[in-house]
Amino acid sequence: MSRPAISPRLTELRRRVDSGDTAAVEAFWQRLTREGAPLLEALEEDREHLLLTLVWRTEAPVRNVVVVPGLESTWNPGQNQLERMPGTNLWHRTWRVRRDLHTTYCFSPDEPLRALHELEREEEALYLQERMKVWHPDALNPRRFSPHPSLPPMSVIELPEAPGRRWLARREDVPAGRLDQGVFRDARSGRERGFWLYQPPGDFMEDAPALLVLCDGAGHLELGVTEVLDTLVHERRIPPLVCLLLEHTDRNVELPCNDAFVEELATGLLPCVRSELRLPEDAARTVVGGWSFGGLAAAFAGLRHPEVFGNVLSQSGSFWWAPDGAEEHEWLASEFARAPRQQVRFHLNVGLLESGPSPKNSPSQLVANRHLRDVLRARGYDVSYRELNGGHDYIGWPGGLADGLISLLGREA
Repeated sequence: MSRPAISPRLTELRRRVDSGDTAAVEAFWQRLTREGAPLLEALEEDREHLLLTLVWRTEAPVRNVVVVPGLESTWNPGQNQLERMPGTNLWHRTWRVRRDLHTTYCFSPDEPLRALHELEREEEALYLQERMKVWHPDALNPRRFSPHPSLPPMSVIELPEAPGRRWLARREDVPAGRLDQGVFRDARSGRERGFWLYQPPGDFMEDAPALLVLCDGAGHLELGVTEVLDTLVHERRIPPLVCLLLEHTDRNVELPCNDAFVEELATGLLPCVRSELRLPEDAARTVVGGWSFGGLAAAFAGLRHPEVFGNVLSQSGSFWWAPDGAEEHEWLASEFARAPRQQVRFHLNVGLLESGPSPKNSPSQLVANRHLRDVLRARGYDVSYRELNGGHDYIGWPGGLADGLISLLGREA
């Protein structure tokens, strides 16, 4: 993604502007309005890549315009700036990208150019909250996506070969499963935890379903996880599946390698669910999964309780993490390197765009995921691994979940 790229269309526009053609910008803008964004141009003798150009037209002078979270080293604004075409109010940039790119973006004008990895977590949250107020989706791109009403709509890039698209839409021929909501009270701590319980359509429950446990349950529901599961089960790509979707009082406390959280799941909530639904205690048919800190928590659960969680599905797992005061980053990779190998299978996926430094200048998500993959394989674990052409991005995670479930539990189509 870092190779400089030049758009033929922008080059021609620049030539016309420099020659004094006062109608060139408006003609270019009107054509792009009809075609829609992003601007895509083929590369001769290269069927794997395209030229992708983003263009923003300002109504008032601005110091800079940044693409967020970015198409190069995400959340690193200095590497994702547009440039202004001299003599015009157009800001633009071109990237050479693979044809399977799937991500989201907005334009951020007058960006302070602060890299998120240099901020403390509380400061980062406040900074993003303020910056989101001035983000602009691409007016030329009709496709919008927001994982939650509290977040601004983002513009979507989904190139023709992006994976996972077929699992995300509700199909009329696919029967819907059942979704119930409940509360679990832990007998030892007295804590209460909300959860949702997905069950496949009734006929499938006769086949002793597998069990999937997902962190960040509300987020998965916002992204349509039940539709993904309905379709996978209907097409028999995975066995019938019960899914337990968890609520968190504070995910930043519960999910980063928290023994109390994992103990509650393994010895409290899961036995209760199994008893209620008469599910067998079979670690080989139990998957624990999540994204970001949830992926970290899933891998930690597999380490601490392999007799319960025989499969780990991590998406963009935050394996750069280490507890306060630790001398090194990537604490969990070190734990797996030291501990005896267990009967746990792994599916890890991560975005190729997740290449910027993580908090406290720790390794990027991409580097940390590659490192954990190598550690696990060196210890003899069964690991499937995939790098998706996207970022730390909600829009790609449902397809990545389907990919991971097929890898861990899948049947031939």
